Amino acid sequence: MTEIKILVEGYAKELKKGWVASSTSCLITTEDKTIITDPGCNRDKLMDALGNEGLRTGDIDYVFLSHKHPDHVLLAGIFEKAKYITFDSNLVYDKDRMFEFDKHELGKNIEIIDTPGHVLEHLSLLVKTSKGRIAVAGDVIWWRDGEKQTFNIDQKDYAQSKGMNMKDLVTSRKKLVALADYIIPGHGKMFKAEK
Repeated sequence: MTEIKILVEGYAKELKKGWVASSTSCLITTEDKTIITDPGCNRDKLMDALGNEGLRTGDIDYVFLSHKHPDHVLLAGIFEKAKYITFDSNLVYDKDRMFEFDKHELGKNIEIIDTPGHVLEHLSLLVKTSKGRIAVAGDVIWWRDGEKQTFNIDQKDYAQSKGMNMKDLVTSRKKLVALADYIIPGHGKMFKAEK
């Protein structure tokens, strides 16, 4: 059975002129693949978490990148043997080779889903596990540090990214809530998807 574990819980503390932030990073294991989602930008936290799992960077088969923001992708290049599932025109990068992926590229229990809104090119994962269907949402859903983590389909996206489209973001949120039993946000704690 496919398993998912949160390696680093994402955080996002707003400053007067910026942020202290790194994304939620998950470890997904299937029968034949070891996958990291959004490795983030805090190297110490990620390396400690991998070490706690008995893993090294060379043990990772795939890196899934939900979208282009550095707090999600800055550490992607440290996985020397991995292939990369990217938001970039929905391509797999295998060193200098690029090719389109199937929605089940990562395995029969993992579906790659287009979820635009936070930015135009944004992907999420729907993972079937023994606990239920878990969505790895990237920044379709996220909270600032200290913010009460109560989900609202229309909640504001504080990043106001270039290419952000609130209508598309709400549609993507509705899609994930309908499909998932639990949602792992880009920053914040996993929560139960209320139908």
